[in-house]
Amino acid sequence: MILVRCIKSVYGETVEVPIDFFETRLLFKVNNFYMAEQDNEGHLITQDEEGEPHIIADSNELLSGGSWFHEHFVLL
Repeated sequence: MILVRCIKSVYGETVEVPIDFFETRLLFKVNNFYMAEQDNEGHLITQDEEGEPHIIADSNELLSGGSWFHEHFVLL
C-alpha cells in the first residue's frame, strides 16, 4: 500500500436523472490522505470520497514531475 496526500482538490461530473443534468462532485479533497495500490500494469489506484476506484497515475507519471498526479497528489 502507498499513502498519498491530495494537494489540490479534484472534482468530477456525475450524471443524474434527467440525463442532460450534470452535477460536479468532489472526488479527492485537499489535505486528505488516501491509500493507493499499484496494479500489475503499473497504475496507481485509490478510492475517492465515495469509495469509487480511480486510476490516479501510471508508472510514467509517478516518475515525471510535471504530471497530473504531481499537480494533485504527493507520495508519502
